[in-house]
Amino acid sequence: MVPDAKIRIQDSFKTFSHDQEKTRRPEETVQWVRERLKSVNIRILAKTLRIDTGRLGIPVYISLCGEDATAFTGTKKQMGKGATPAQSEASAVMELMERFSFFSFIHGADFRKARATDLGGHAVGARMLLRSVFDEKTPVEKAEAFLSQCPLRWVPVRNLTRGVDQWAPIDWFYLINEYNGPAAGNTLEEAVLQALCEVVERHVGSVICHDELVTPAIDPDSLADPASRELVEKFQRHGIRLYLRDFSLDTGIPTVGVLAYDPATFPEKSEIVFTAGTTSQPEKSLCRALTEVAQLAGDFENRTTYRPTLPKYPNLEAASYLMEHDGTVPIQALPDISHDNMKVEIERAVAALSGIGMEVLVLNVTHPQLQVPAVYVMIPGAHFLEHTRNTDFAQHMARTLIRGLEPVEAARYLESLDAMFGPRFDLTFFRAHSLEAMGNPGEALSLFSRSLEQDPDPGELASIYVHMASCHKDLGDYRRALDALEKAEMHNPELKEIYNLRGFCLYQLKEHHRAIEAFERAIELDPGSAIDYANIGSNLRELGHIREAVRLYKMALELDPTIEFARDNIERLEKHLAREAAGA
Repeated sequence: MVPDAKIRIQDSFKTFSHDQEKTRRPEETVQWVRERLKSVNIRILAKTLRIDTGRLGIPVYISLCGEDATAFTGTKKQMGKGATPAQSEASAVMELMERFSFFSFIHGADFRKARATDLGGHAVGARMLLRSVFDEKTPVEKAEAFLSQCPLRWVPVRNLTRGVDQWAPIDWFYLINEYNGPAAGNTLEEAVLQALCEVVERHVGSVICHDELVTPAIDPDSLADPASRELVEKFQRHGIRLYLRDFSLDTGIPTVGVLAYDPATFPEKSEIVFTAGTTSQPEKSLCRALTEVAQLAGDFENRTTYRPTLPKYPNLEAASYLMEHDGTVPIQALPDISHDNMKVEIERAVAALSGIGMEVLVLNVTHPQLQVPAVYVMIPGAHFLEHTRNTDFAQHMARTLIRGLEPVEAARYLESLDAMFGPRFDLTFFRAHSLEAMGNPGEALSLFSRSLEQDPDPGELASIYVHMASCHKDLGDYRRALDALEKAEMHNPELKEIYNLRGFCLYQLKEHHRAIEAFERAIELDPGSAIDYANIGSNLRELGHIREAVRLYKMALELDPTIEFARDNIERLEKHLAREAAGA
């Protein structure tokens, strides 16, 4: 079956150019999206809200998610960035359209399940899959042999590099990219260009941070664009230290890195903020990076809890390589692929990446009712966080099988994978994981124990012990679960799952004070973990601290409105408090 990706890149001319370049003015974008939202019976956008303090004079907007959007995205808000209030609000609205469209597709699409050989030569090949996880050791023929026998879930994509439609294994690429690669736009071309640039942005950021590369400094006096000059001046006016760096590497697409901190408020009130920006034009890339600094910095007078894609450095020593440079260049020295027609910019970006062996795949994730153009761009060979490091075809395929297939079927093909590529601790681990998912904790424990005897990677020991603890928990053996969690903590005390599971076991053993300590530690590691606030509420309830329990349940629901047991407990406990008050 020949795939139809429904991606045709056409002329798309810019009509707005300030700090960002778009095919509609930002005010028109917001109005257009609101009109689209009126036509669908889906609660996506509740409202937009400006949240910056005004200190920097750089506006930051958020879009508050409607209930239907939260159910798909798992978040209550999306942040926007821009040099003007209108652009920041438009950015926040489009971020929500992007996330809602993408996760609606990921969670709701009817993917085609097939073996690679069933797709008539139209499947993304084994070479590209190996490239996507930087596997230079697995023979292509061996990967092809497994792909020929194992069913995966496929989606139609447009290969912009080759100019053809192909089938791509969605779970394989989602496990690499996750939320890196979706974008929504006023036009399909605008969405494609933004998504492509974001993948490149996170790729170069990952490479530079992993290797702590020293890159060229950008001379701020070379800036000619009024928007970029104004943004820099707003930071300098308040004494913010800015380090501007050329992060373009060998991509042929301009990326600017920015490190910023405020000596007057750091570290007491503010943090070091590190961002990167990629667009088709160097000064617009700088604008993107600077407005993201403003988005994440809390105006350098409030700490934030954002989830970074670049490292969040605790001190200047850790970030020192970003303050060094190997020479100063004018911003005009960066690559420039800009053009008034976004179609031309896409073609130039694709050609630049082709020069370093990267192909660009585009998946259309436009929501069928909303009809705001949205895409998911995948570039095999682009790094993202640590997802592309310390793995290979077999290990990543094991994850893919667990994500994409039903547990019984996954277990069968994991055995085949182990037979072809094993014995290896990681493949034994994933086989155990599949048995655990099938509800066979006893059998899973046996395989987890075997993986410990197969020379496991020291960095994976904590995860193995956490899974063993989970199996003991499922068997009702809470003391042995706690013993396994102690071993996990010895190997990686920063793993949040240790403390969540420890708290559950201690709750079951009615050791509520210790359970609360465990859940508090989980929240220290992940301040946005709604379920752990709710879990603390349940332990406070058992200890008789009803009002405090209600408060914690409400905090949990503010972070995640889908936690039904928290809602049920609030209703029940507030009735109890009302009866107490009436009796008094």
